[in-house]
Parts: sequence; structure tokens; C-alpha cells
Amino acid sequence: MASVALYALLCVIWGSTWLVIKIGYGGLGPFTVAALRFLLAGALLTIIVPALGTRWPRGRIEWSVVLCVGVVLFGADYGLIYWGEQFIDSGLTAILFATLPLFTVALAHVYIPGDHITPRKLAGTLLAFLGVVALFGESLRLDAGIIGPMAAIIVATICAAAAGVVTKRHGATLHAASLNAPAMLIGGIVLAAAALATGENLHLPRNAGTWAAIGYLAVVGSVVSFLVYFSLLKTWSVTSLSFISVFTPAIALALGFVFLDERPTLWTAAGAVLILVGVALALTKSTPKSQLPTTNHSQRPTPNSQLS
Repeated sequence: MASVALYALLCVIWGSTWLVIKIGYGGLGPFTVAALRFLLAGALLTIIVPALGTRWPRGRIEWSVVLCVGVVLFGADYGLIYWGEQFIDSGLTAILFATLPLFTVALAHVYIPGDHITPRKLAGTLLAFLGVVALFGESLRLDAGIIGPMAAIIVATICAAAAGVVTKRHGATLHAASLNAPAMLIGGIVLAAAALATGENLHLPRNAGTWAAIGYLAVVGSVVSFLVYFSLLKTWSVTSLSFISVFTPAIALALGFVFLDERPTLWTAAGAVLILVGVALALTKSTPKSQLPTTNHSQRPTPNSQLS
């Protein structure tokens, strides 16, 4: 039950981060504000690692995992998300990122032994994605001018799936804190380099609102959430965790209902149902016919008889 509660916590946290990213630029460039988030989070985790008494990464394989997570997840994934969200709304971003289970299922099938695509898993994944689309069905607007930002979010999603799959296969010996601390610092450096390369003016925020957004995203959206995520990844399948991306849009809409008085619609209800049914279908296994209970029709059952 504790792991389920942590899974739900991740859904709530990451359900809130799409909006905070959207409003938290504060006049800074996208790569600059993302770099500040992960440099701050990495610095905090660097203090936490020795406090927990855990060891730092060692050996080629462990440092390769750290480098992959730092560059591919915290650098490329979040850099593309921050850049893309300048041009498209957070709802469309959430829909595009909800393709994460599709990419994760495909990559896990190729790279993780025993984690194969099944018709049931694929059907459930597609159904859950359609549920996310339905959540925003009435407000979704597309035009040719945002093709580039949309493509950036899709590439970001592929990066997130790849980092999760690599960590699942090769990162079992790493504590979540000792993985994230150097990886976030690497990601922050990559993002800072991208800011300089694209001509952004690197500087610190000048208003409290931007600092509050960066602080929330660094502490809650990064330190807390990724410690939980990579801890769960040791015992959960990477596919199961990827379905957080289809729950977070529903959480975001629920927060809008509570705090912004946004009213749910029939589309919202339909989307929520599709998400729940799709996730249940993808993450549960059908009972083989050989395991189904049978009745011996040649004998009349006695009052004390039981089906085997």
C-alpha cells in the first residue's frame, strides 16, 4: 500500500508541474529557468546523499546510467518541454506527453528482457491515451504554427522513455539520491550550455514569483518526485510508472476544479473513465484458460464440494 500511495503522490506532484512550468518563466529564457531548477535540485541532493549514508556511483556502468539520465532526461527532455511550453498550452503539452506509455512499451519490449508488448497491454495503452485526448476534447485547438513545439514535446517524451528503460535495466544498484544528484547537476550544465548557445541572457530571477515557481519545481517537482520515482522503479515495471503521464492531466484538471472553479464536462468524465479502463487493461493480466475453474459434469456436486 505504501508504494501505491507514493505512486499517487507522483501523480499529484507531476499533475501540478505543467501549470507551474507554464507560469514560472518570469522573463527568463526556457533553458535558463530549467537549468536553475536542476542545478538547485542537484545541489540539494548533493547534501542529502551523505546524510543518507549512501555511496556515490562507481564503475563504468553506473556512471553511464548517471550520464544518460543527466543528458537525456534532465537535459534534453526538460529542455524541450520548457522550450515547447512557450508556444503551446499546458493541456496540449500534457496530451502529447501522455504518449509516454506508448514509447515506453515499445522500448521496453526491445531492451528489457521479459517486458514484452502484448495485445492487451497495447490496447490498454491506446485506450488510456484516448482518454487523455478526451479530457481536453472541447478546448483542443491545433494549427500549423505549433507543429515545431509539438514535435519537441514528442521528442522529449521519447527521451523520458529511453532514460527510464535504461535505468530499469542498468541502474538497480544505484540509490535514487546518488543517481539523481550528479544526474541533475549534469542536466543543469547541459541546459545552461543550451541557454548560452541559443543566445539567452543567463541571470537570476528578479521577482519572488519566479523564485517560488523554481523552488517548487526544484524541491517538490524534482528532489521529492524523482527520489520517489527512481525508488519505485526498482520494484515496479517501467511501463507501470509511465502511466503516471496519463493520470497527471486528470490531476491537473482536478486542481483547476478545486482552485480555479473550472467545471468538468462530459468530455472530462469520458476521458477519466477511458484512462482508468485503459490503465487497468494494460497493467492486469488475463487469466489463462488452463487456470479457469472447471466443473465435472459427470458427477453431481455434493454440498461440501468446491471448484478446483
